[in-house]
Amino acid sequence: MTSRLLLFVCLLVSQLLPAQQSTNDGVLARAKLATNSIEIGDQIWLQVNISAPPGTTVTGLQEGFLNTIDGIEALEEKALNTVAETPELLLEQRFLITSFDTGYIAINPLPYVFRAADGQLDTSYTNDLLLHVNAIPVGDDNDLRPIKPIIEEPLNWLDFWPLYLLVALGSVGYALYLNRQRRQRQAPPPPPPPPADVIALRELDALEEKNLWQQDKTKEYYSELTRILREYLEGRFNVQAMEMTTRQITSALGQRTDFGQSQGKELSQLLQLSDLVKFAQARPAVELHAEGLNRVRTFVEETGKIPEPDEEVLAPAPTGLALDVNEEGIALIKVDAAGKPLDEATSPPRPAPLVPPAPATAPEESGSKRVRESSSQTGDELTRNEEEE
Repeated sequence: MTSRLLLFVCLLVSQLLPAQQSTNDGVLARAKLATNSIEIGDQIWLQVNISAPPGTTVTGLQEGFLNTIDGIEALEEKALNTVAETPELLLEQRFLITSFDTGYIAINPLPYVFRAADGQLDTSYTNDLLLHVNAIPVGDDNDLRPIKPIIEEPLNWLDFWPLYLLVALGSVGYALYLNRQRRQRQAPPPPPPPPADVIALRELDALEEKNLWQQDKTKEYYSELTRILREYLEGRFNVQAMEMTTRQITSALGQRTDFGQSQGKELSQLLQLSDLVKFAQARPAVELHAEGLNRVRTFVEETGKIPEPDEEVLAPAPTGLALDVNEEGIALIKVDAAGKPLDEATSPPRPAPLVPPAPATAPEESGSKRVRESSSQTGDELTRNEEEE
């Protein structure tokens, strides 16, 4: 309390003493507050008015100068504004200030630098100011005040950014989906692979153009010729010719119904000749080189035209003959390996009974006796029928 009283007395004395004057009496600067007393945290305007002779150039207060004063915070600083130019130059500058210290706060003179009409630099100072900052009044009652409601800010378009992000991601995903669907619809189906004989004939033509055996590359020539032939066999007859020996290839193809013996013999000769050149270092006659390629081409052209079977052809089931004993007599019928009669649609018509039925007037006999008698009577006839068949 004593320090505050001493500060107040000093400020009062400074107000009674003449203020600091500029060396140039023609430029005057005066500061004033909108009010000399505020509550802590309140904001007020500090205004500075300057009068100077025409032709004088005055510079505004240095930015941030008010923040160097203890207890004062500058919230906004306006630029130096010209009010009038004749008959004298009138200038004005405003500052929005506040304070969070209670008590008396002294605002020292503010310096303004100017250049006179004759070019001389000088400084003009404002008057001192005294600001009284009051604390928030506290009531005498001890009742707790209710909690203030939450201050809600008005909504703006930035508050909905998650929704915008979701819409953007959905749009991008939908666009990618449509693009993918369009590409799938527009993409034509891949063309079917060419037949094995077409590929083989094309590679044979390319091999012929390389002229390998003419360049004394006989082994490379027959290796390439064998590769083309084996790949053709794999694609045409579905055998693993690239991993099989010559004997295995001919044995596998010999079991097929669409591969003749002459073709198998020709294939065996071609493969054996290539094996002799590759593994036994054989050197065939020169005329055999071109002949071998032509033989492979002819083999491919002949076997490539054979249509592939739609289904596997099954060998016919073994059949046999058996006796059919019925009321009409005894007859021979065809049966399968299991002893079952063949279907009448696929078997020949049933032959006439070998033994005519017994007359109606004859006395009935047991079935076993009749079968024995009929069998004994017709034994020779059955033997003759089997020999004839």
